[in-house]
Amino acid sequence: MNVEPQALEMAQQLMAWPSLSDRVAQGLDLHAYQVESVLKVVNQLEGRAILADEVGLGKTIEAGLAVAELKARSTIQNVLILVPAGLQTQWVEELRNKFGWTAQRGPRDPGWLWVLSIDTAKRPPLLHQLQYVEWDLVIVDEAHHLKNTRTQNYQLVEGLKCRHLLLLTATPMENQLTELYALVNLVRPGLFGPYLRFYRQFILDKRTPKNAAELRHLLSQVMVRNQRQEVGIEFPEREVTLVPLRLGGPERALYDEIAGALKTEYRHRVGADQTVLPLLILQRELCSSPRALVPTLRNATWVGPHLNELVALAESLGVTEKMRAVLELARHLRERMLIFTEYRGTQEALVEFLKEQGFEAESFHGGLRTKDRDQLVEWFREKNRILVSTEAGGQGINLQFCHVVVNFDLPWNPMRIEQRIGRVHRIGQTRTVEIYNLFAVDTVEEDILRLLHEKIDLFRTVIGELDVILRHIERRGSLEKRLIDIFFWEDDRDSVVTRLDQLGNEFLAARRRLSWPHAMGGEEPGSGQSSI
Repeated sequence: MNVEPQALEMAQQLMAWPSLSDRVAQGLDLHAYQVESVLKVVNQLEGRAILADEVGLGKTIEAGLAVAELKARSTIQNVLILVPAGLQTQWVEELRNKFGWTAQRGPRDPGWLWVLSIDTAKRPPLLHQLQYVEWDLVIVDEAHHLKNTRTQNYQLVEGLKCRHLLLLTATPMENQLTELYALVNLVRPGLFGPYLRFYRQFILDKRTPKNAAELRHLLSQVMVRNQRQEVGIEFPEREVTLVPLRLGGPERALYDEIAGALKTEYRHRVGADQTVLPLLILQRELCSSPRALVPTLRNATWVGPHLNELVALAESLGVTEKMRAVLELARHLRERMLIFTEYRGTQEALVEFLKEQGFEAESFHGGLRTKDRDQLVEWFREKNRILVSTEAGGQGINLQFCHVVVNFDLPWNPMRIEQRIGRVHRIGQTRTVEIYNLFAVDTVEEDILRLLHEKIDLFRTVIGELDVILRHIERRGSLEKRLIDIFFWEDDRDSVVTRLDQLGNEFLAARRRLSWPHAMGGEEPGSGQSSI
């Protein structure tokens, strides 16, 4: 049996254990924290809960266990699972392979279990058909997409008539505490009372709670969260390799010219109280690739009389230093590689280049149809190939059959980098995960990586700890805004380094003072679960 002794002992408390034991014998892995979560959901939370385990801990398995247990107790006869379109096939296969169930993918298909795309389900006439049915159990994956009560996603779920409801998300709060109110109100309407009372009682500012003990008590009635460092699973090691690249010639000239113009424009906009977000985007595109940069650069009329020359220079750059570095990695490793970039333009240029060099490479992005995404995952699984993915493309997919991740460019938000790595560094990964971070020296990328790697220790910090530290730091403003101010306001290198060190020291101080449970109202360390 593929089940740890403690999990086996706990699983025998489940009424579903006789049927589950057969599945375990056929390869279903069970962990004690998963069984404990399901027992809490069914026995204490009445089958209405937010399952908020960290990335890679198997929320799909927990949801399946909950279905099995509720079926064994004869309390459910029909189940609706709503998922992002790109995860529909993954869910259907997981339920078949792990639990032996045949899930239907179309609303008219006969059966008791349906896995539907939430994008399809929220549109009439299917929307009205689903809201007419009396559902025994509804499960929503990636439920953080319900955080805005004005969206069609939220209104779809709010309008469903269901006895039991499970919301699955690794990030129950992404940006502000009010998002918690939206999710909790779906699962347990009225638990927090009217919105204004919740706001006055629990929100110090949008990211900082007050009355934490009371908030912890309320959340324990609706939410279960397991953390990597608490569940006792030995995940494979991570090996991080920094790949410094030195820009030369036209690439260096392009970077220096645009970086100088960005500083000048930033100071102008700050003085005029104008938005600086477009400048941040241009800076990140500049670090990514000319293909990503050019469309935005063409419209940056504030650059001045040399704009057309800079556009022409960017368009003339074919193979960049980063692309050459990827080629060398591919030739050296001869392994299946998952490469992440923020931008479609960069993705297209890199895939074209790799194909020209004789490698099998494809693009994976959020604009693909479900069928195409599924085919690409299987194509990637078959042999050592290269998949170049955007953040949207990689959201929610399980790629633990790959163990090499290349960050072609680095988001300025550390959580997004951790989510990239979480695609492969998760339950089921058997090999050491190799992470390669490309960066150009003497650019903001080098500074970003120094902060993330040396100060935050991003690539070894567990996601729960990182999450709470970031929220604490961002009381003084978002990390991206603070970084752009450092890079665009300071004139000399020493001043940039000094301010980055100060920011890094804030992280170190926060790490010493905080842990996820204490910051957001969880249990004491060692309990295995926290309530948010």
